Amino acid sequence: MEHVGGALRAFLRGAGLDKAVARWRVVVEWRRIVGDEIAEHAEAYRFQRGMLWVAVESSNWSQHITFLKPRLLEALRRELPDVEIRDIRCVVRRRGA
Repeated sequence: MEHVGGALRAFLRGAGLDKAVARWRVVVEWRRIVGDEIAEHAEAYRFQRGMLWVAVESSNWSQHITFLKPRLLEALRRELPDVEIRDIRCVVRRRGA
């Protein structure tokens, strides 16, 4: 009997969806990878063509993320080696907007 997780991975791979799921993991895993302190002020919301879009609560946080970008990219690439993450872009907006 095959484990459900293995069957699901095989289905996703066969349907050509495994790469799309891997890319979505960048958004889903953001908090775990960057930590609660950053995630409280900066929320990943879209990953498209190697670009991770992050909503930040202020221009100060946008600048802070830009300063931390090399370390954040390194951590994201280490944790998600199957996803090509080229850059992080910030957009200032209120939470839930």
